[in-house]
Amino acid sequence: MAQPLNAAPGHTPEGRFLPLEVIGRGGMSTVFKASDLENPGQLVAVKVPLPQFSIGVGSWSMFQREAEIGAKLDHPSILRFVALQPRKDRSHVVTEFVEGTTLSTRVGRGRRLAEAEALRIMSRVCEAVDYLHGQRIVHYDLKPGNVIVCADGSVRLIDFGMAHQVVSGHFLLGGSAPPIATSDYVAPEQIRRRRGQRSVDIYALGAMLYEMVTGQAPFEGDDPFVIASARQIGDPKAPRALCPTLSVETEEIVLRALRRDPTERYASVARLKADIDAPSLVRVSGLSSRLIEVTPWRRRLRWLRFVAITGVAPVAMMVASFLLLWWHLARKH
Repeated sequence: MAQPLNAAPGHTPEGRFLPLEVIGRGGMSTVFKASDLENPGQLVAVKVPLPQFSIGVGSWSMFQREAEIGAKLDHPSILRFVALQPRKDRSHVVTEFVEGTTLSTRVGRGRRLAEAEALRIMSRVCEAVDYLHGQRIVHYDLKPGNVIVCADGSVRLIDFGMAHQVVSGHFLLGGSAPPIATSDYVAPEQIRRRRGQRSVDIYALGAMLYEMVTGQAPFEGDDPFVIASARQIGDPKAPRALCPTLSVETEEIVLRALRRDPTERYASVARLKADIDAPSLVRVSGLSSRLIEVTPWRRRLRWLRFVAITGVAPVAMMVASFLLLWWHLARKH
């Protein structure tokens, strides 16, 4: 349900958009439903940073990047951005307003979709992401909260604050290292800060589909660092172990998209979508029988390795430096 507007009376971004009510609030921004005064009767969505982020250089650049990327996009399953006159000091974005709810309100925490419905929605999301990749843009924050399922059954992919454009292997429109996205959907190579590019979106699509058909994320827990570690050393539970009525073909699709090695995932979103659209033609390779369980001892080993790298190694280097200095001084005397 929309919340009452808290903005100051008479505040109209661009002198054109009159906020009516809050329709969404995230970790860094608030989204208002607003009236477009230049086009009477037309509603838009205005996304503005929260006060504590409104003067931050990082958040400002994210809003500018989202506006720049949004201006390049034209696809029915991607939220349409309203064209505005270029302005360097703008820290908000304006998009079309659509009636619907985010996918996150329908899945997760034990809630799942019927298999056919999940595949139908994911096919449309794949269309949008495949279009992005065709524009050399990687979304980097695909998750159910960034997909709106509209009243007419269509979908809209939203939130391009973390998106980056890739040209010849280099990131543009935002620097060389995209930030880490939501932990439930982040690919292993993102955690290691490697340049995953399109493969990270394919992993996130697999994580979303996993949650849509099982009702839970591939890796769950209260500690995001434990979750991040788990996805690097093991695999999620087989989807059919959580939802026995799920077809073996759909399970195969999900697990292939979630492979830890990017080269073992789908080579493109188009190939993932082709299998989603015709699951009966999917060759089942038995991935579900080769999953590596994240056992306590493996987690402990990973933790010890982390401690060794972040704690012991620096101390050892300091001791070695001290001994080297002592040896050098001793030689002089």
